[in-house]
Amino acid sequence: MQLPDHEQQELDEIERHLAEDDPKLAAKLNRPAARVPRRTAVVAGMLSLHVIGLLVVVAGVTLSSVVLVALGACVILGVFGGFAVRAWHEREK
Repeated sequence: MQLPDHEQQELDEIERHLAEDDPKLAAKLNRPAARVPRRTAVVAGMLSLHVIGLLVVVAGVTLSSVVLVALGACVILGVFGGFAVRAWHEREK
């Protein structure tokens, strides 16, 4: 949806005044949104997998399914193993 010409001109004028009054704020507002750091994304993914593993274990216990309990336990152990390997690699650097 496009603004009428006079409204667009007013917005452009406000933007110019902002840039003149507070250049740091104007630069910050014009900057693209910050990305999530890779380390944060990896940790969030691993924690999500851990929760999924816990849910699978709970479902297995509820349904009396040894296969689901074992699968959930493998996922949980895999997440802990992933954390351990990641910490080991970072320590080696």
